[in-house]
Order: sequence, then structure tokens, then C-alpha cells
Amino acid sequence: MPVEVVATDEFVAWYNGLDEATSDDVDVTVGVLESQGVALGAPRSSDIKGASFALRELRLQSMARPFRIFYAFDPRRQAVLLIGGDKTGISDKRFYAQMIPLAERIWQEYLDENP
Repeated sequence: MPVEVVATDEFVAWYNGLDEATSDDVDVTVGVLESQGVALGAPRSSDIKGASFALRELRLQSMARPFRIFYAFDPRRQAVLLIGGDKTGISDKRFYAQMIPLAERIWQEYLDENP
């Protein structure tokens, strides 16, 4: 079932810093999320282990580089894009140790501003 996808300011700032090829790949992946909604599963989407909220990640490769986009579904069932990151050259442990707290902060701010 299709869902509406919205983006936080943090996601938009990250997205605007991408090169054209990567932003095109992100657009395709977000389009799949939009069309499949909560039914989107592996390998394109998975839950974030260790997060205190029900956060998920979109997984994509662009020009042989692994990217992750953190997102969650709000009470209106919109997919909210929180922040993205490039995992190139970073261990999983270090990447998620940096990204989970950031995504959780952005998500909490979103929820506070959109009750």
C-alpha cells in the first residue's frame, strides 16, 4: 500500500549535498518506499537494532558506495526520512553508534513538532 513520504530538514540538507548520480539512486529507493510502504522489507529496508524507537533504514548502493537512510512511520503512517549517511570505509559498529543517536534526536524533535 502506498504511503506519503516526508523529509526532515536534516534529511533535505544531507540530500542536497549529494552528487547527481547518488541523489538519483536515493530518489529511486525512496520511490520504492513510497510505493510499497510498510510492506517494504529486506534487502531494501530493515529495522534498526539498538534504537529506542521503531526506526528503520533504507539500504542502497550508489557508485559502489553503501548508503543508509534512517526513517520511521509517524502516527499518520507517513514515512518520515530522518537522515542519511554514507557507510564507505566505516565499520558497522561505528556507523550505527554515530547515526542512531542522531536519528533518534531528529525523530523526537519531529514528534514534538508534529503531535
